[in-house]
Formats: sequence, structure tokens, C-alpha cells
Amino acid sequence: MDVVRNLVDVFRPKRWYRNLTMVLGSVIALKLLHIDLSTALHVPIFTHFILALLGICFVASGNYGINEVLDAETDRHHPEKRNRAIPSGRVSAKLVIWLSILWYVLGIILVVFTRNIALVLSVALLLISGITYNIPPIRTKDRAYIDFTTEAINNPIRFLIGWYAITDSHHIFPASFVLGYWFLGVFLMAAKRFGEIRVINNQNKAGKYRQSLAHYTEEKLLMAMIASLTAFSYMLGALSLKYSVDVILVLPFVVAWVVWFFVIAFEQNTVVISPERIFEKRYFAIFSVLVLVIFLYFFYTGDQLLGWVK
Repeated sequence: MDVVRNLVDVFRPKRWYRNLTMVLGSVIALKLLHIDLSTALHVPIFTHFILALLGICFVASGNYGINEVLDAETDRHHPEKRNRAIPSGRVSAKLVIWLSILWYVLGIILVVFTRNIALVLSVALLLISGITYNIPPIRTKDRAYIDFTTEAINNPIRFLIGWYAITDSHHIFPASFVLGYWFLGVFLMAAKRFGEIRVINNQNKAGKYRQSLAHYTEEKLLMAMIASLTAFSYMLGALSLKYSVDVILVLPFVVAWVVWFFVIAFEQNTVVISPERIFEKRYFAIFSVLVLVIFLYFFYTGDQLLGWVK
């Protein structure tokens, strides 16, 4: 049982809930492609959605496994991660590698059954993202600024998976949503690095834990966070003008969310370094969901209040 418990720690099925963010891609597709919810719930489409969800969960676990193996040495320099299964020697790295390959294969096979080439390619992109992020000689996670910008690519990839889970390959995804999702992810990942260097509080130790951290300062990461937020705001304006100008009404809520997030990011032992801990900030988590609901409401109702602007 200890082996199973340790493997669960490595492959992190408890983080599969993150993959539910693909639902946003499906929700946007329902609106833009005029797909009835009843149609989406029909067995063929709903089955494709479930296969896509399971597929990215398996691929994500494969990525976690490869990450754990290749980060084992540097994790020994982290005050908490050194207690993980591989750095502490409780699980064989070779076993984790073989299981990671198995998860990759199972994930791709599941989406191949949908016969949707765009969906298969989207899930394959998640796999490739994990490989390039973790494995030398590319290993983008060791390259300053490239590390968090490439890690954030997983957000738009999940959007694409959700989009193609209920649509055909010939339906082109909306670029403004994909780019906006990416810029928001860049902001969150830069904030994670910001939190990490504040928690470690020693640039030499930070560099031993993750090479890219040796090049960062709080000021540099704050500028990266502000730049990505600016780009996200631009994409929010672009998609509002194209799809529903009422979406611009969500901006005050977004600003409030950003201010609140920065307050949390500056706390000691901030939760932004670990997405799972965000639920410790119960009211912030609830407000985050509320902002998303408000956005979707204005997106779906479309031009009811500010349509005259167009």
C-alpha cells in the first residue's frame, strides 16, 4: 500500500481537477457555433468529451511523472519537495518512467477513438509541452522567462481540447480566447515564481532548486506579471468587441480580482506557489468563480446593455 500511496503522490490524480478548465473551451464552442446543450449531451458528443477529459488526465499524469524524475536532484534543495517520493528514495525512478510512458500511450489511444484529428493533435500538444518543459536539451523550465511562458501554454491547450471535444476538426478556434487564456496563465505562472523566490528568500538556494530562479528578482517578476496582465486586458477588449461588447462590464470585477491576487501574492508563504492551496483563501476562490460566471453571463447574453456602442 505504501508503494501505491507514493505513486499517487508522484502522478497526482488529485490534480486532475485542473483539467476541468477544458470545459471553458466547450462552453465557448456551444455559444459561438450555436450548438444546443441537448445536442452536446447526446451520446456521441458527450462520449468524445469524456474520452478527451480522461485522455488529458492520463497525459497530465505522465507529465507529472517525468517532471518528478528529472527534478529529483534539484528537489532535494527545496524545503518541502525534498520529502517527495522520488527525492526521498521511496519510489524507483525507472518504475515512474515506464508508468509515465504507459499513461502517455493510454491518453493518446483514448482520444484516437474519437476520430477527431484536431482533438488528437491538441492532446498530443499537451504531451509535447510536458516533454519540452522537462527533458533536456530543450528543458524550457530552466530558461528564465521562457519557463513560465511555456508552462502557461497548458492553459490554451486545455481550451483547445475542450473546444474540439464537442466540435469537428474544421471549426477554427477563436484566437482571442486562446491568447487571452495564455496571457492570464503567464500572469499566474510569473506570480508562482514570484512566490517561490520570496519563500526561499535566498537567490543562491533558489538557483539550486530551479536554474531559472537564479535570474529573477521580485522587481523583474512583478514587471512580467504587469506585462502579461496588460496583454490579457487587450485580448479581453478585443473579444468583447468581436463577440459581445457587454463583456467589457466584467472589467471592474477583473480589476478587483487582480488587486486581491496581488495582496495574496505578497503574503508570507503565499498560496500562489501551489494552486491547490488557493482553496485556503475561501472567499477569494468564491470570488474567482463569481468573476467567471459574470463573464460567461455577459458573453452569452450579448450586446443587451452596450450594443449601441457598436
